[in-house]
Amino acid sequence: MFDEAFRTLFMSKPSKLSHKNNNLLIQDEKEVFIPLRDIHTIVIDTPQTTLTSSLMKELAKHKILVFFCDDSHLPSGVFSPFLTHYRSSAMLNSQISLSKQDKSVLWQKIIQAKIQNQTNLLKQENKTSTATKLQSLQKSVKLADSTNNEAKASALYFPSLFGKGFSRKDFSPINSALNYGYAIIRGCIARNLIGSGLLPSLGIFHANQFNPFNLADDLIEPYRSFVDSKVLSLGIETELELSHRIELVNLLNTRVLLGGKAYPLHRSITRVVWSVSNFVCGKSRELELPFFDKGSNGREVYESASDV
Repeated sequence: MFDEAFRTLFMSKPSKLSHKNNNLLIQDEKEVFIPLRDIHTIVIDTPQTTLTSSLMKELAKHKILVFFCDDSHLPSGVFSPFLTHYRSSAMLNSQISLSKQDKSVLWQKIIQAKIQNQTNLLKQENKTSTATKLQSLQKSVKLADSTNNEAKASALYFPSLFGKGFSRKDFSPINSALNYGYAIIRGCIARNLIGSGLLPSLGIFHANQFNPFNLADDLIEPYRSFVDSKVLSLGIETELELSHRIELVNLLNTRVLLGGKAYPLHRSITRVVWSVSNFVCGKSRELELPFFDKGSNGREVYESASDV
């Protein structure tokens, strides 16, 4: 599952998008051509951008993900190609047939990785007391997280990271930034799930009948700390500005450790989904999940091709 695309485009100025000779053509004050095969994701952050229908067809052909933002500049919709998998029916049957025991094992691994990454971020920020408490919770996660250690960890983690009294339920610039970053990564996960033949709406733990991305919401959990770290480094005070949004979109290119190797975040997602697919099909009992540490903390852009 190699994805050669590497560019993420952020469109914030009035422009017209079309295509010519397998290139994206951007027309504003001048004309810019970018090979479609190089583009992974496009974020449309202004209503003054127009796209041709023939371009949409080419975007689907080249497996390019497109986010559309609302008046608050938060991602409100996503265009994702079908990316038909050559064994989609067989994959779907395997996913539907996944046993309760296997789902419990998968969810346990996911939550262990999530809490470990939260612990590592707290250690990075010298929140050692809370980090020690989270480490204890991480070690005691049971099958299916039956004792709900995820929620216990979050109740300690967010106030320690963003300040006493902070709540994820508040309407604040920090939460807007977190939601923005989560939405970008969630969409990228959904794109890869479809490409692998897995059904995004059929989750491991999340099971909301109105949610088309339950499985993406499962797999995003270990990635949340990368967003949290980035938001913390931005020092947002009064509002989510354009510069902040650009930085959050660029999270797709941040350096992530996976199985001892470094990848740009968007490509690490490809490998994580691949490992889930192999687990679901019974090919492997191992699960590759991102690891947060000082060299892979959501703040450094991946620059070396030698690690992959």
